[in-house]
Amino acid sequence: MSGNAVACRRHEVSRADLNGLATLFSSHPLFGQPMSFLNEDNPFLRPLRRQDAATIDLTVKLSPSQIATNAALFGQRLLTTIYEAELLFLPETMDRPRREAFAAFYDDDLKCLGERLRPGLEHQLFGFLDDEIETSGHWTMPSFRAYAEHALAQANTGESAVVRAILEARNPATAADEFLVQLSSDFITEASAMARNVLGNYGPAQSGLFTILIDEYGYGVPASKHSTIFETTLKSRGLDHRPHAYWQFFLPSSLALVNYFHLVSRNHKHFGRYVGALLYTEATLAEANRQQSEMLRRIFGAEVDTRYFDEHHEIDAHHGRMAMERVIVPLVERVGDWILADVVRGFEEFKLLQTLADKDLMDQLAFGDRLFKAPMAGDFCSSHPDMWSGPDVLTFTEPKGEVSVLHIHDQAELFQVTEGAVEFTVGPLHSIELAAGQSIVIPGGRLHGTRVLSDTCSYRIRKAAGLGLAA
Repeated sequence: MSGNAVACRRHEVSRADLNGLATLFSSHPLFGQPMSFLNEDNPFLRPLRRQDAATIDLTVKLSPSQIATNAALFGQRLLTTIYEAELLFLPETMDRPRREAFAAFYDDDLKCLGERLRPGLEHQLFGFLDDEIETSGHWTMPSFRAYAEHALAQANTGESAVVRAILEARNPATAADEFLVQLSSDFITEASAMARNVLGNYGPAQSGLFTILIDEYGYGVPASKHSTIFETTLKSRGLDHRPHAYWQFFLPSSLALVNYFHLVSRNHKHFGRYVGALLYTEATLAEANRQQSEMLRRIFGAEVDTRYFDEHHEIDAHHGRMAMERVIVPLVERVGDWILADVVRGFEEFKLLQTLADKDLMDQLAFGDRLFKAPMAGDFCSSHPDMWSGPDVLTFTEPKGEVSVLHIHDQAELFQVTEGAVEFTVGPLHSIELAAGQSIVIPGGRLHGTRVLSDTCSYRIRKAAGLGLAA
């Protein structure tokens, strides 16, 4: 067996090997230091923070409670990039730099390197699902129908916690726009993972799934393609509609939702899990989209284009029925009841991931909402100058324009500017300026980044635990 073949087998890759591959992959010029927080019409440029590869053990399986950690963020960004090397992106402007980036992104050597990384990343990021979700007993179509109907009725009852959090935010308009930004991680490439499953030959279920797919793609009419309709929603809010314009701002849990569908679609032994997750998401999005449409109109009035959500309220209810009657039923008729255990597993796995993602999003929106109070920590720092001594204090000096790619600290940290000024951001619409003497407590698990505004800027950080400061 060749060395490369061994490296592709997950359980035979050591930490040094896997982290070395991650360092090499993330060192590619496409994934290096950016000039700004936003990615302007070049979906191939994806900052990955290669320095994180040295501090994260990619062989350690994360737990559900670690979905909002820097290890999860680094891993999900890597995995998204690897999966999406199998999707086609063409920028609206294809000048020479973008043509060169296009060729580099799809280069065989880079794709091969990603493939050597992929199995280990899948284990690190989604291995916890093996421990969290367990199916038992013998499933039949009648028992599965009863289970699914009960679970979906519960999921579609009551007000969405995310919708409520946005409506109760200090600035609901900003929170709603940040919500749309997170959706863009998926909706601009909507149904790409689904397309992986329509090839081959597996009978009537294949035709049923293909019908859902061509509906997602607007039956060949560009203006009716669901991703195009969502782009119109973004434009109506003055947001960038181009793929991965907000790459740095995507939460790890948002990327996890997208990557899960690639995980269970790319390897067809997981097809049962895929159709279970498909049933859950299609059958619950109908009610979710209804509430989201009402929320957007309540906040923005007639200024926002809600067609995407309005149409999906009807379409996803239809797709939910199709997933059951035209995909799952004929699939079971063809292969037998044994596949229903996998279908249940996929249903429950995506339900869990969606629950974790909702909490992560609400926590991020809450931090952005509190951002205006953040510099008040400076009063505490002024009266406790001794807190900035000791080995745990890290000091940095950076030039004007230097961008710290958005990242996560697993524990709360105190950040203080000692000279100059920086823009501190937690979302494309949630930023403040911090000048010399001002401080902020950064909660553990919250995405954030900085950009130097002055000629130079010096700042220092330390763990906030034990200081009695609220994040």
